[in-house]
Amino acid sequence: MTLPDSNALSAGRAWLEALGFNLCAVLDVDTFTGELRDAFKAARVIPGPGERLVVLGMAGSAMWTHLEERSSGTDHPFDDFSREAALSVSQRFWGDRSPRILYPGVLPIPLQQLGRVAGWACPSPLGLDISPLYGPWFAYRAVFFVKTPLPFTSVETAQSPCRSCRTKPCLTACPVGAVHFEGAFQLDACLTQRLDDPSGCGVRCKSRLACPVGAEHRYSDAQLDYHGQRSFDALRRWSAAKPQ
Repeated sequence: MTLPDSNALSAGRAWLEALGFNLCAVLDVDTFTGELRDAFKAARVIPGPGERLVVLGMAGSAMWTHLEERSSGTDHPFDDFSREAALSVSQRFWGDRSPRILYPGVLPIPLQQLGRVAGWACPSPLGLDISPLYGPWFAYRAVFFVKTPLPFTSVETAQSPCRSCRTKPCLTACPVGAVHFEGAFQLDACLTQRLDDPSGCGVRCKSRLACPVGAEHRYSDAQLDYHGQRSFDALRRWSAAKPQ
């Protein structure tokens, strides 16, 4: 394998960012501890000799805008696009013709825990992680191994912006009181409300919309509706299949 030089590595990251993958981290699986280590072990995800784990994410609506212009017409445009990007950046810039893509896929990859290790985010009262920069407006798009000695990302643990949020509007925005600052997120109450209010909480979380952190990166209305409707449809299928 011909190893990429530093310019090629930077070019690969720039290429990804132009497509909306504005979060990128290279992680050493051998350093994982606790629940993250156990999750990878349970999923039988073992790095091969010299493999690096790459995690890609998106924040804001840059990728959505790109996909709208692309008009792929596929059933899973974000997943398909993310797989294509992982393959292309590995082949074109990083010297690996066959990266091992873990996500999107069927393996139970602990995405939020990877984001915490990468320094992107930390837990929040919303039941999902929050970025100090982007707030709740980011998502994990791809996780894959490359057989290339990319430099590991130097990270610092993200500091929770919720601690310094004085008004905490997410708490009062939830109509069923599922969001708590100190206590656990009440998932059952949230899911019941979403199913009971399909055109409201079903597709748009009022507490997430109320969060002031990273408000300038909030998804566009079209993107909110897209993600919200897909999430609601999945919730409805899960509820219908659940034993009564």
